[in-house]
Amino acid sequence: MSLMSHMMQLTGSLLRRASYRRQMRQGRPPLSLWGLADEDGVLTVGGASAVALAAAYGTPLLVVDEKALRAKVAEVRAVLDDELPGARLTYSYKTNCIPGILRVLHDAGVGAEAISAYEYWLAQSLGVPGEQLIYNGVDKSPESLAMAVAHGALINIDNRDEVDAVLATARTQGRVARIGLRLGLNRSAQFGLDPDSAEGDGDIAHVVARCKAHPEHASLEALHFNVTSNARHSGYHVRCLALALDVMRTLARVHGVHIRLLDVGGGFGVQTSKNMSGVEYGLYRLFGVAPGGAWLDPFQDFRLYIRDMAALLTSYCRDNALPQPVVCLEPGRLLTSGAELLLTRVKAVKERPGAEPFAITDGGRLSQAYPCDFEWHEAFLANDLRRPLARAYTVTGRVCTRSDWLYRGKVMPELAPGDILAVLDAGAYFSSYAMNFAFPRAAVVGVEDGRARVMRHRETFRHLTAMDEVQLVDVKLDGVALDDEASAGAGPHETGCVGMSGALGVSGAGGLPGMPVAPGQPAAPSPGTPSSPPRAHGTTGTRGGGA
Repeated sequence: MSLMSHMMQLTGSLLRRASYRRQMRQGRPPLSLWGLADEDGVLTVGGASAVALAAAYGTPLLVVDEKALRAKVAEVRAVLDDELPGARLTYSYKTNCIPGILRVLHDAGVGAEAISAYEYWLAQSLGVPGEQLIYNGVDKSPESLAMAVAHGALINIDNRDEVDAVLATARTQGRVARIGLRLGLNRSAQFGLDPDSAEGDGDIAHVVARCKAHPEHASLEALHFNVTSNARHSGYHVRCLALALDVMRTLARVHGVHIRLLDVGGGFGVQTSKNMSGVEYGLYRLFGVAPGGAWLDPFQDFRLYIRDMAALLTSYCRDNALPQPVVCLEPGRLLTSGAELLLTRVKAVKERPGAEPFAITDGGRLSQAYPCDFEWHEAFLANDLRRPLARAYTVTGRVCTRSDWLYRGKVMPELAPGDILAVLDAGAYFSSYAMNFAFPRAAVVGVEDGRARVMRHRETFRHLTAMDEVQLVDVKLDGVALDDEASAGAGPHETGCVGMSGALGVSGAGGLPGMPVAPGQPAAPSPGTPSSPPRAHGTTGTRGGGA
């Protein structure tokens, strides 16, 4: 071994030991941060036992607390009403595109922000009115632009040529297109128009001129920017807001255009998960040194965050004699992150000389939890919350590649096959990034007051081949179809699950043992039942795709 390799190995070993000690000192965050509970040592979410949910629906499993979703919307809405009266609230579909979750949000009065033809189609399919729909994206198809113009959605122009496509569509339909300008405030990214191009022959000036030349087909009414993700304080948003306001002032002074809607995008963070810094990410990937817990890092309350932005907006408009525009927010993570968790089962534990033990689960980074590559998410031992922290593990998925890890250097209780891990803050990008690399994607269930309903069925093998033009034969043993992943997920550790009062023991036709079905909701298939034929894409409760 070279001297350099030896030094690297020694450095990694010392840093990992320091990380282990830090994690033991920090301990575990309180479950109340997520609205979760400890019932006799078992994790409960939305009043339902995580163990009972895993038994009833198999693992990996995404669990959504519907009451927590609505409560978060109400909390954010209250802040906006106090600090930015009249502000509009929309949801970034790319964050979590599960139709059942979107339905809950829309029923609570939240609009939609779409970045693709699929997302736009889904928003319309869910009945979102045009005035509550924002269409972003760098590649808007002609068909989706036609729908957006006809529907009265706000179309944010991303490049100078796009405006001509929108105008041509509006002319064909004899309608007026609602148009916004997406600002590219992050110059290293491919999104938006250069904020310095509002004069002369710049891109913004060109789009404005085209809109002004055709007032019968274009209503230029909005500015939009989106600049960050999971921000923990308002500093960057405030600086970018100042740049956007400068553009707004130039539009008024040079072009006589007064912006009525200022869309400040999303990127508002949560206290309980974080994007790793460059140093944290480098140490984690190079040496397996786990970063510190997000819940202990500095974090600015959302109310103060919005108050900082509102103060700048008010003072800027006053000082520059500009009418103050209505503000729109497009939060994704802020609304859904903490209301969803991933349940994944430990399949095996392997000890290797000179290495951390490997805990192999059915929910790794390359299938269900890709954000764990660059974000830090807490995890609990859902079936035994009171088992003490014991040692550091490399927690992996089940795909045969070393890159399918879930955690590296994560201090956990002593783990054994059959244990259930709950990975938290799965409501942002877990479903969107999910892959069917060698295994079907997870089911999604909603829970409320101890009752569960299927939002999305687990993919079956047949679903994965439904788009292929090839003849397949049924594969069965003793009448049981191998492609029923719901039954394939059930194992010897899913019997005799620990339950809780009010969440177990309800029976009925089509119900699952130990888990009641919400009134009016279809029951999930019971273990051992051959899977039904693939359902149509995009309908609520079935596989509809994700960004």
